[in-house]
Amino acid sequence: MSASGTASPQVAVVGAGWSGATAARLLHDAGLRVHIFERTMAVGGHSRSATVNGVLFEPEGPHIFHTSKPAVKDFAVRHGMRHSYEHKGLTQIFLDDADEHPYTLSWPPQVAELHVLPVWPAIEKELSGLPPTPCTRDFESHCVSIMGRTLYRLFIEGYTIKQWGCHPSDLSSTFAPSRLGLRTDGNRRLFRDTWEFFPLPNAQEVMESMTRPIPATFGQEIAAADLPELERAYDAVVLTVPLDTFAGRPGRLEWRGIRTVSRYIPLEDPDATVTPGYIVNHPSLRVPYTRTVESKHASGQSIPATVVTEEYPGAPARHYPVLTTDSRNERENVRLQEEIRKMTRMSVFFCGRLANYEYINQDVALDQGMSCANDVIRELRAKGRNTREGRAYER
Repeated sequence: MSASGTASPQVAVVGAGWSGATAARLLHDAGLRVHIFERTMAVGGHSRSATVNGVLFEPEGPHIFHTSKPAVKDFAVRHGMRHSYEHKGLTQIFLDDADEHPYTLSWPPQVAELHVLPVWPAIEKELSGLPPTPCTRDFESHCVSIMGRTLYRLFIEGYTIKQWGCHPSDLSSTFAPSRLGLRTDGNRRLFRDTWEFFPLPNAQEVMESMTRPIPATFGQEIAAADLPELERAYDAVVLTVPLDTFAGRPGRLEWRGIRTVSRYIPLEDPDATVTPGYIVNHPSLRVPYTRTVESKHASGQSIPATVVTEEYPGAPARHYPVLTTDSRNERENVRLQEEIRKMTRMSVFFCGRLANYEYINQDVALDQGMSCANDVIRELRAKGRNTREGRAYER
């Protein structure tokens, strides 16, 4: 442990995804001595890309980076996030089980496009009777209150059942406002943020730029049992990992995972693609996967091949927290945070999707890394540790 006023404090950062890489770099730039521990053999976490015969694809899901915060944008651009790309979502729906061919429509739904559907009269009637404010009782009620029962059935219900493995009425409405809606403006952009990017050549190079000057140990999983040893060398620890696993109590938190199947497809035309868009949702229960991802739409590669990735829900992985109406998992995560803090004399900080048990996008994970770095500096300074004046980064 560093002596007060004589040396810069040391901070261990566990996990090298977006939040961990960001916090580590900002703490390093602020003059602290930082060490990263990553259980895999490389940085990047869930956002890593891959290539097959030169074709870039995303085996863990699409890399959607968007933000309206100048500090988040500037930090990402500084480390290589420079390829602007407007994300436009699509959904393929079947009106009923007898349909042979799906309708391909925008996601979120655009009212003007819905006029082509034979069920438009029912949709129009439901839209005219929507309540003045959305219902927040549960996810299903929220969806029905903003788009009516027919659009909910076509666009949301089956997707949600497949994705989460439960009925939509069992899920919290808290994550709904940022992820779905009904639009009337004709703007097909999936997000309304000021800046949107697709990481080229890949997302891990952005995080490698962040972590390049920082010592790191790869292939080592840090757990609560390691805290006494860490105490002998570090003043603080930043955790970006799932806390039930870290605490040695796997299963105390519910997680939902996906399994991806990627297909390499040779093409004659180097500019051709196979699917209608980068990300295409498939809400029908007739289709076993939830969506397809064809990264060539976003990368703009000119190459005589493509890769289409299908996402199948229900894998034993920690991709998505399960946010239920009673918030039982969020409360359990708070209890785990409290337990872990009591296990050590170090200052403990929790950052990112896994450690905070939140359903967030990459830009929010980066923003949390910024906030966490500032919190670390503030607390260590309050304890008399030798840190530079000011904040790690102005957010």
